[in-house]
Amino acid sequence: MPSSDAQRTPPGEITQRRILDPGLIGPLVALVEAATTADGTDPGPNASFINGRALPVPPEIAAQTADFVWRVDGRVVGYAATYGFGGGDTEIVAVVHPAFRRRGIGLGLVRAAIDFVHRGGFARALVVVPRTSEGGQALARRLGATISHSEAAMTLQEAPPDTLGPGAGLDVRAATLADVPTLGEIGAAAFGSPVDEAMAISRSSVLATGRTIQVFSYEGTDVAMISVASEGTEASIAGFAVRPEWQGRGFGRAILRWVAGRLAATGHAVTIEVDVTNARAANLYLETGFREDRIYDYLAVATG
Repeated sequence: MPSSDAQRTPPGEITQRRILDPGLIGPLVALVEAATTADGTDPGPNASFINGRALPVPPEIAAQTADFVWRVDGRVVGYAATYGFGGGDTEIVAVVHPAFRRRGIGLGLVRAAIDFVHRGGFARALVVVPRTSEGGQALARRLGATISHSEAAMTLQEAPPDTLGPGAGLDVRAATLADVPTLGEIGAAAFGSPVDEAMAISRSSVLATGRTIQVFSYEGTDVAMISVASEGTEASIAGFAVRPEWQGRGFGRAILRWVAGRLAATGHAVTIEVDVTNARAANLYLETGFREDRIYDYLAVATG
């Protein structure tokens, strides 16, 4: 996330896209790498994220999906993206090349993204900022953003064995659209979200390219789910949930060890995120071999 602007009129121009052109992938990855090197932390959009933005957008999330590219004299120097999961808040990430910061580019990108979210009918957006980014935090304050929640990004450092199987008598299957109602029930019960919102998120995840959801059942009852997004050698785990009435039986531990172990065994670098207030989940991830890498603040801003 860039620093706040210091000029009234930023140099260059901004363009909006629904799907990234393949020719933009290289310049945008180079932009992210330059920012990561300068800041010592992942700005939010990474190479895996950017590659995924060149893929078709499921209709369920079209109103939450847009990319904004800033060029100066033809050079790509800034980027912002909006994304969502078919329900709930739309999130915004942004990055500016270190040599072009403090010129208003970051503010222009994020404001354009907020305007897009507003036009999509959403009352607020969440600007995702690395906690260590002084410039990003300053930009969010300038927008009047307030903290919604924070998440710790954790990286698998000590891979568990992948030979245990799901364990505990669990059966596993790949989710299809027919499983969306079940996924919505599990997600709503585990995360405390409305069922229709959880179903919308599940549907978009099932349809998403590069993402798989696995459903775990015990004696014929679907008790848990887990989602994995992969791009090249990178994999991220999300949507990991066990029905509350089935928690405390070791299912979550067995599932996470099995999934993380299988991904590590196939050469993937594995990440997972956890709300910083969820000590129970964080402890489970630590026991599985994950270690905290960085913290992102999710800062709410009104779009109107």
